[in-house]
Amino acid sequence: MRQTRGDLGKEERRKRLKKTLALSVLLDGLAIFLAMTCSAWVKFDSGIFADASHMSNSVVYSGALLSLPFWWLVFAASGSYRLHWDMSWADEMRQVVKPVTSGFIILFFGAFLISPSASVGRWIIVFYYLLLMVLVFISRSFIRILERRMAKKGVLRRVAAIVGTGEPAANLEVYLRDNSALGYRIAGFIRPALASAETAVPADSILGGIDQLPEIVRKHSIKELLVTIASNFHDDILSLFVPASGEGIRVKVVPDLFDVVAGHVHSTQIMGQPFMEILPERLSFWQKLVKGIIDYSLSAFVLAAGMPVWLLIALVIRIDSRGPVFYRQERVGKGGKIFKVFKFRSMVKDAEKRSGPVWAGKNDDRVTRIGRFLRKSRLDEVPQLLNVLKGEMSIVGPRPERPVFVEELREVFPFYMKRLTIKPGLTGWAQVKLEYDTDMESVASKLRYDFFYIENQSIFLDLEILARTLKVVLTGAGAH
Repeated sequence: MRQTRGDLGKEERRKRLKKTLALSVLLDGLAIFLAMTCSAWVKFDSGIFADASHMSNSVVYSGALLSLPFWWLVFAASGSYRLHWDMSWADEMRQVVKPVTSGFIILFFGAFLISPSASVGRWIIVFYYLLLMVLVFISRSFIRILERRMAKKGVLRRVAAIVGTGEPAANLEVYLRDNSALGYRIAGFIRPALASAETAVPADSILGGIDQLPEIVRKHSIKELLVTIASNFHDDILSLFVPASGEGIRVKVVPDLFDVVAGHVHSTQIMGQPFMEILPERLSFWQKLVKGIIDYSLSAFVLAAGMPVWLLIALVIRIDSRGPVFYRQERVGKGGKIFKVFKFRSMVKDAEKRSGPVWAGKNDDRVTRIGRFLRKSRLDEVPQLLNVLKGEMSIVGPRPERPVFVEELREVFPFYMKRLTIKPGLTGWAQVKLEYDTDMESVASKLRYDFFYIENQSIFLDLEILARTLKVVLTGAGAH
C-alpha cells in the first residue's frame, strides 16, 4: 500500500501533535479572554448603555483570567482537545455550541448558589455568550485548517484497514489516497467470510480473513476499520464487535441503500462521506466521568462501611458448610477478556466436580442454607466490588457469563457478542427485572433487557437500576 506523503517518524509526529494541542488551548484562552473583555467594553464603556457605570479594567481582566481554567476544563471534558480535522463545519459548530451552552448553565447555577442577589445585567451575558461562541469557533477553525495541512504532509495519520475486497472497497481506498488531507493510511484489506473469489483489490494488499482480525489489528497497529460490506444482519459485522471493543478500535460502515432509505446514516462522516459507527460511544465524556466516580467511590464506601456485615456473612458461611468463604470463577469481560470474579460461596464445596458447568436450577440442592438467602438478596455478589475497583467490571452493566456458556450462547444467538462491547456489571437492567438464569430460555429473556441497556445507557438509567437493586437487597423481590 502507498503511504502518506512526507511520512515522519513517530517521535517527530508526537512532538508536533503536542505543539498543535498546546496552540489549540492557547487560542481558546485568547478567545475566552477577548470574549469577556469585549463584552464588558460593550456594556460599560461603549456608550450604548447610558445608565451603565464604568467598571475598572483590572476587575475585567482579573475576571477574564480567572475564567480561563473553568472554560478549559469544560472544553476538555467535552472532547474538544482532540484531532478533528475530518469534521464538517456543521459538526465543528456543534462542538462549540454544546460546551459553551453547558458552561453558561453551570455558571448561572453556580453564581445563583454563591450570591442569589448578585446581577451584572442581562445584556453583558448575551454579548459574552455570543462572542465566546464566535471567537472559539474561529479559534477551532484555524486549528482545523492547520490539522488538515499537517495531515496532508503526513504528520497526522490514522492507520486503517478496509473490510471488503470488492469494488466499494477499492473505490474507498482510492478516495482516501487521493484525499491525503484526511490523514488515513490504509494498511490493507480484510477478506470477509463470504467473499467472492474475484476481487477488485490487489492480492498482495489483502492482510487476511476476518477470522484473523485480532492478529491483523495488533500486527499493523490498526486504529479504525472501514467496512464496505452490507451492514444489515451480516455475520461479518457481528464478528467485529468483540475484537474492536477489546482493542479500542473504531468501526465505521459504509451505508448501503437500505441504510440510506431507513434513515440510519447520521452518526458520523469523513469529510462529507457518510458512515455509520457500529460501536459509538453512548455516554458523553461527562457521563463516563460520573459513572467512573460512582463505580470507584460507591465500591470503596460499601466495602468499608459494610465490613462488619461482610465479616458476619463470612463467619456464617464457614459455620453453615465446609469450604472456603469466597468463590472465584472465570468470566468473560469487555472485548472477550477473561477475568476472575469474587463471590461469597453460596453452594456446597466442589459443586460442579461431577456435573461440570451447568445452569443453577430454581431448587438446586447444591445451594447451601445461607446461600439461598445470599442469592435471593444478591449479597453473594458484593465481593465483586473488588472487580469494580480493579477496573474489570462496572457497578451497572450486563452480568458477565462464564466462557463455556458464552460459546454456547454465541451458537444460539449470533448477536450475543454485542453484549461484550461494554464492561460487565455487578447489577443490571435484566437483574432487577428477572431472576437468576436457569436455562437458555431465561438467557434469551435477559438479552432483551441487556440490549436495551446497551442502547440506552445513561446516568439516570444507572441510578434507577441502583435504586431497584437496593429494593431487591432489602426485600428479596428479585422477580417482576
